[in-house]
Amino acid sequence: MPIAFTLQVQIVLASLSGLSIGFALGLVGGGAGTLSVPLLLYVVKIGDAHVAIGTTAAAIAVTALVNLVSYARAGLVRWRTSAVFAAAGMGGAFGGSRWSLHIDGGALMLLLAMIVALVAVLMLSRTRASAAPGHGAQAAASLTPVASRDLATAGAGACVGGLAGLFGISGGFLSVPALHIVARVSMLEAVASSLVSVVVFGATTAVNYAVAGKVDLPLAAALVAGGVLGGHGGMRAAKAIAVKGHALRRVFAVLLLAIAVYIAYRSLH
Repeated sequence: MPIAFTLQVQIVLASLSGLSIGFALGLVGGGAGTLSVPLLLYVVKIGDAHVAIGTTAAAIAVTALVNLVSYARAGLVRWRTSAVFAAAGMGGAFGGSRWSLHIDGGALMLLLAMIVALVAVLMLSRTRASAAPGHGAQAAASLTPVASRDLATAGAGACVGGLAGLFGISGGFLSVPALHIVARVSMLEAVASSLVSVVVFGATTAVNYAVAGKVDLPLAAALVAGGVLGGHGGMRAAKAIAVKGHALRRVFAVLLLAIAVYIAYRSLH
């Protein structure tokens, strides 16, 4: 029947979309939400931006958890730093997701594109301004008091959590640069550690949207199925790229710029 066929096609498309989402999570710890929401809207053809946001949040929370286990086994997760960041962001994610339900979906997407582009530019600027390896993030961390760094990390977590809840995204594209710049951890460790907050923010947002009836469980399951497969490939690629200086940061920034342009284009047409 036409309705069943449409649902089946959507599930297949969601599974394929999940591959790219999982790869993004494994590669740079972020960008999954900014990929997933437009994919659900423009490829899977959900038609409701809020359902796309809620479904994305649920799928990303599960996919990120699977990727987090893999990174944890490799010893790349900075648990203390990521716990401070994620705990501070929970309230922001809850408030942001409640507010989001009352904002026009098209306006949300356009604002998201602007924020993604800004983060990309900041990441590229930091790459060009970086000094020699001996003066990198970890070297700077040794000069910053632990208490001050924790306070700054918590503040960054609260801000990122609010934006993650507002847009129904993983928050990883913001968590990674926040952990790298504010918490002063290496780029690869920031990617790994950001997944803790991605799980927390995604789950918090998903619960709010599920209560409002804005989560499509079959499509969320399809996204997760594809995301788990894509995540393994993304993690292996991240490890390979990370040994090449600032290459991982550049890849991350370029991916964000491409996402921002695409979201802005679809929001205005």
